[in-house]
Amino acid sequence: MTPDPNAPRSDAETRARDAVRGLAMPRADVAYRARLKRDFASGRIGARRVLELPVAWHRRPFWRWALAPVTVALLAVALFATNRGPAWTVLSTTGDGIAIVDETPVPLAHAEELERRLRPGARVVAPEGAEVELASAAGIVFQVTGGTEFTVPASPGRWFARRVTGAVRHGEIRVTTGPSFRGARLHLDTPEAAVEVTGTTLAVICEPAGTCVCVFEGVVHVGAKGAAAEAVPGGRRRYVFSDGRPPEVADIRPAEIGKLGSFRAGRRDWLEGAAR
Repeated sequence: MTPDPNAPRSDAETRARDAVRGLAMPRADVAYRARLKRDFASGRIGARRVLELPVAWHRRPFWRWALAPVTVALLAVALFATNRGPAWTVLSTTGDGIAIVDETPVPLAHAEELERRLRPGARVVAPEGAEVELASAAGIVFQVTGGTEFTVPASPGRWFARRVTGAVRHGEIRVTTGPSFRGARLHLDTPEAAVEVTGTTLAVICEPAGTCVCVFEGVVHVGAKGAAAEAVPGGRRRYVFSDGRPPEVADIRPAEIGKLGSFRAGRRDWLEGAAR
């Protein structure tokens, strides 16, 4: 059609205009008008529309299932990391000489280096005439006497892995525990015996004739390797012979009463402080 309304029209345009003007006025559909009235009255017409965004990828069901193992693995790593027991520390050394830690000589005067080398499974040999005290904030202190070969156990975990294992090959160690050790177990191996500690003060003495376990306080379970263990109460000792004779039970060695009593008294405050 001609863009200019004042321009002359062609015959075809004139006929089209007249045809449109001749059309009858359309009548509104009754059903449509009724529906329109209902929608207007109910508020459906003019209701606010909500913008719908696509679901984020990490919220889709597939990815939730796919990421579940990763989440569990990360939680497990975090749990094991926080459960790890405290590191071993050197509380004190007496005497002079060179300790051997996993075949490495370490002067007793170099306590920091000695402490740095203490790890679960480390083999420590104390020099003759000296003593080394090792401690864990998990509530346990070892006194390793001169000439003793001792395998350091792991420190008990905070919530699980609370049973740890060490070993004495020869010589003597003294052990005392505090409140933080409650619920944990220390297993000590010697050439002849198996010793189970749950909270006590004791000495484990490895001699050529066998292993003597002297209990100052508490109860310790002691048995020959491969045999049933028996409870040894405070004030008593059990001797497991290297030649296979039946173990002997008797009073604690008199020399150990004073040594263990002094050891326990000297570390009681430290152990109670570690529990706070």
